[in-house]
Amino acid sequence: MALTARMVKRIAQDFSGRHGQVVEGLLAELVHHLTETGEREDKERIAAATLLCGRGRLDRLLDAVQLAKEDWRDVLVGAGLADADWSERLEVELGPAA
Repeated sequence: MALTARMVKRIAQDFSGRHGQVVEGLLAELVHHLTETGEREDKERIAAATLLCGRGRLDRLLDAVQLAKEDWRDVLVGAGLADADWSERLEVELGPAA
């Protein structure tokens, strides 16, 4: 699964230039990892939570990617996307789904 357009847009907002490309690659690799391990949870939700935990800083994002690989539920909590209203919160953060 490729990153969604709204994810790519948010990455560009949070990380400029070369860092944006690195972040896209890291999050795409995370989605691939989750797919390979058979994870059934919404991949965009996990990738977005990871991005939000990064708060525009590459060092924080790297930590969040590692955490998501170990236990993605922790990044959902950290980004405020663990509760039942997660899809609405995701829309606030990323914009409407295409």
